[in-house]
Amino acid sequence: MQEKYNDPTSNRPNGGRLIDASLIGIDIAEYISQLKDEEAWLKNDRNSITLFKTDNMRIVLAAFHKNAAMPGNTTNGTICVQVLDGQLKISSGLGQIDLMANQMGTLHGEVPYSIIAIEESVFLLTIALIKDKGTL
Repeated sequence: MQEKYNDPTSNRPNGGRLIDASLIGIDIAEYISQLKDEEAWLKNDRNSITLFKTDNMRIVLAAFHKNAAMPGNTTNGTICVQVLDGQLKISSGLGQIDLMANQMGTLHGEVPYSIIAIEESVFLLTIALIKDKGTL
C-alpha cells in the first residue's frame, strides 16, 4: 500500500501529516491541543482536522464551542459520532439524541442530520462510506 499524506494549507501550514497507511498511530490528545491552539479555534465556532482518510473511511476530530452547529448534513455512508469531551445533540428526521463524554451515536447514510454543541465539545466523526455510492 502506498502511504498518503495530507498537504499543508494556509490555515495549517505545518499540517503535512500521514493520513493513510497500512498502520497509523494517532495521538488524539496532541491533535486536540493543536486544534485549540490554532487561530481557527480562536476566531470561529469550531475547528476540525482529518485524522485518517481512505477510499472507504474518514475519521475527523472536531472541537466545537458551545452552541456551534453543523446543520443539514448528509453522507453516503454510515456515521459514528464519539464524544470525547462535552455534550452534543444529534438531530435527524428520525429523532434526536443527546450524547455526553464517553458516549457515541450512529446514523445510517443518506439521512439528513445536524450536530449541535450543548457545551464546548470535542468529538470524533467516523464515516464508513458505501463503496457503490462513491467517495466524499
